[in-house]
Amino acid sequence: MNVDPLFHALDDYLATVAAQLAPGQRRKLTREVAIGLRKRQQQRINSQKNPSGESYTPRRRKILRTQGGVKFLWKDETRELSNWRTTGRGEQRAITGYDVDKGALRTFYKRDIQRYIEIHLNQTKRTTNRKEKMFRRLRTARFLKAYGTASAAVVGYSGHTAEIASVHQYGEVDTVAPGASTRYPARELLGFTESDLDWLADTIVSFLQP
Repeated sequence: MNVDPLFHALDDYLATVAAQLAPGQRRKLTREVAIGLRKRQQQRINSQKNPSGESYTPRRRKILRTQGGVKFLWKDETRELSNWRTTGRGEQRAITGYDVDKGALRTFYKRDIQRYIEIHLNQTKRTTNRKEKMFRRLRTARFLKAYGTASAAVVGYSGHTAEIASVHQYGEVDTVAPGASTRYPARELLGFTESDLDWLADTIVSFLQP
């Protein structure tokens, strides 16, 4: 995941230093750097701050409106949702709710609903303000990878996780429900602080000392 020009500059510097070492020592150094950098990234993400020191943009407070229940015929099957709400627009118009039979949250496109059997319109409204820290999973070692090669220390995400991280890193638009999308504020998961640079220099010097 390409995040910060400093990553490239440090890669070049680390490659220059590593070139002076035997292959085994190179991998040992780059792995030590990668593991250390990942730990520092994890600590910063846990503190909910960008590399600049600014706090992450807080989550928006959401007002959720839900209906009591709805029963309908879908693909010749009777389905029943509780706490349902409408999402999307046009052909992407859908209803989302708790599927009583399946025991899970489900979404059904309105175009696929053959007919409604029962609709309960008693509506409830509540404001949500999630208090848990953001990116609890993305900061774990399971998703934030760290490893060393003969020429580079690598810290970052891969696959679908990288796509998710990129949305938050750069403040991109992402789909949140069928036919609905939102733009997330930029919250940098990866990046260098001045303290990281000082730590990196000290780590390399300490490694090279006899």
